[in-house]
Amino acid sequence: MIGDFENENEKLRNLMKLKEELEKDLKKKGLLKEKKTNKQPSSVDEETIKKLRESIVTTAHLAEDKSLTLYDINFQDYDASIDDIIKTLRTFMMRTTNMNWKIIYEGLIRLLEGNISKAKESFQQASGIEANYNRLLTAMYNGEDISQEAITFLKNNPEQIYPLLLLLERELLKGTGNGIEKILSLLARKSSIWNLVYEMYLNKATEETLNVAVQEKGFATLIVLLGVYIDSSRDYPIQNHTCLNVHKAYLRGETITAPEWCVFGQLAIEARKFLAGYQVDLNKIRKFEKTPEGKLFLGMLYYNMNNRTIAEQYLKAFEAQVSEYKIYAKPLKQSKIGMEQFIRVPTGFQPVSEDKGILEFIEENPGYDIYANFRNTEFVRLVFSEEHCKINYS
Repeated sequence: MIGDFENENEKLRNLMKLKEELEKDLKKKGLLKEKKTNKQPSSVDEETIKKLRESIVTTAHLAEDKSLTLYDINFQDYDASIDDIIKTLRTFMMRTTNMNWKIIYEGLIRLLEGNISKAKESFQQASGIEANYNRLLTAMYNGEDISQEAITFLKNNPEQIYPLLLLLERELLKGTGNGIEKILSLLARKSSIWNLVYEMYLNKATEETLNVAVQEKGFATLIVLLGVYIDSSRDYPIQNHTCLNVHKAYLRGETITAPEWCVFGQLAIEARKFLAGYQVDLNKIRKFEKTPEGKLFLGMLYYNMNNRTIAEQYLKAFEAQVSEYKIYAKPLKQSKIGMEQFIRVPTGFQPVSEDKGILEFIEENPGYDIYANFRNTEFVRLVFSEEHCKINYS
């Protein structure tokens, strides 16, 4: 099984710490009143601990009947490594008597191992909404146009979350901001966790949103990470997971280590290299150019390389893709413009009042560094975890 007792305790400690902090904030705001009771406080604490431990046990040990999609696996045990997921699915395959599940496990293993065509073959032989979702997802990963099938899938299953997940990931790969926001708004009505992601995307997330999401008992370690984005005074432990560790380093302003398929991590690594005076490996970056942050990175890179024509193309494409963004600026302290936002949380920047394009502002305000604050698809990408990026950007 995935995880061990030590990892369970670590997750439990982090969730308890998060819960305590949330309760303190709510008490300060008068939204949570102290209960007057003659009972020993420890009895209340024991009950709270019991409930949280039950949540952690669920996320640390995958259940056979709830592990038929990558999304459901991540819901239960977000910080599980891909290798550990594969091992667990192989165990499920050997011991299950349900032949349909066995075929689905086979498809998921093939998908995680990068054999997309074989994975699709497996899912085509299975039945049920999970198998159909997996089949369409795999076809999309394979570069096929699933537009019509995805719409039919939604019409046939209007109350289910899987069609919306499929459409969201499709929009995520296309990089279409308006589509992402519309689907997120629908998912937010179905799940407090997705409501948190939606508000993170809109840059409006609050402690209250976080507190409600914790109670859904899914994506435990991801929610703790998002809590650090809401309140930077929180700490976050090292995990055996690419997304979690990359974002931890970013939040701390530390050097990031990431595999070549990690969008967020590779942009940070190449930005740090560029700021240090080294050349950027364009082969590593160009595969991310469909993403908004990929376009922004390349636009700023080419501007700093004095190639205004290509810089303008990328920056205009970025602006059209995200629709809404806000420029922040501060006096330039080094020679490269617009790179700090990729390596750490920007500090010292002030919002710009003028309604101007990025390139126009830079050229009219020499001596200033900038960062563009936009609706960040990385928060959406995080839910689909490292599997999404490894499959699509390897």
